[in-house]
This record gives sequence, structure tokens and C-alpha cells, in this order.
Amino acid sequence: MKLSQHCLSTIPLAVAGYAAAGGSFAAAVAAGLSSVLMDLDHVGDYVLCNRGWGGMKHFFASCEEGRLDRLYLVLHSFEWVIFLWILIGTGIAAPWGVGLAVGMAGHLLLDWVGNRHLVQPSFYWLWFRAQNRFDGNVLYRVPPGTLAAERNK
Repeated sequence: MKLSQHCLSTIPLAVAGYAAAGGSFAAAVAAGLSSVLMDLDHVGDYVLCNRGWGGMKHFFASCEEGRLDRLYLVLHSFEWVIFLWILIGTGIAAPWGVGLAVGMAGHLLLDWVGNRHLVQPSFYWLWFRAQNRFDGNVLYRVPPGTLAAERNK
């Protein structure tokens, strides 16, 4: 999904975090912020794949068009959401933790639906990306292999 779409989702996710935590403002803030800031892991993948920073325009094009030959995206993982919900279920998580879980879950679900044309169905499971060695040629529906080959010439 595009950044603008994630920004639009912050309000309903913040409201959901507020409600899920029993009226906690901290949960609302955590849900809203986490639903957008978890995309920062794209920056790390971009820099690693391109061996540096090529500017905002190239960054967004690379991410939105599936041009990265490696996809680690350590925050984009249903495993993290499950872990957070386990902490919540056991009573360990603070209200802001509930908001974090709501924001991350909302972000991942929106990505899972919004990017289904771009990546494999199991992409948002970290184990799936690891099993495939984080290889964009396997993880994208249309592999960026030719792009990587051109870059390495």
C-alpha cells in the first residue's frame, strides 16, 4: 500500500486502539503511530539492496513497484502481531501495547489485501520470507531478477 493510504488508516486504527484498550489515549497514539512507522523497515531493505540512498522518488518507486531483490522487512510479520496478542491475553501488555498490536495488525491486513497483486500470499509471514532466503525473485509475483542483473553489470 502507498504511504498516503497508510496515513489515512491512522484515524480509524487509533480509534480502534482506544476502544480495544478501554479508552486509553496512549493506546490510540500507539495504534496510529505504529500503523505508519512500521514502514520504516522498507528504508533498511532499500538501502541494502541499492547499496545506498537514491532519493525519495527512487525509494518509493522501488518499494511500490517491487524492484527490491531482497525483502527482509522485519516489522512486517504476522508473528509479531501474534506475539503481542499473546502478551495482551496474558495481561502483561500495557494499554499502549494494545494500541501497538492494533496498529500493526491493521497495517499488515491492509498490506496483505492491498499488495496481493505484488507479493506471494504468505509474504507477511517472516518464516515464509526466511524459508525463501528473503529472495525478491521468489517473494514477488513478478520477480525483479532482471533489474538486479542489470544493476550488477
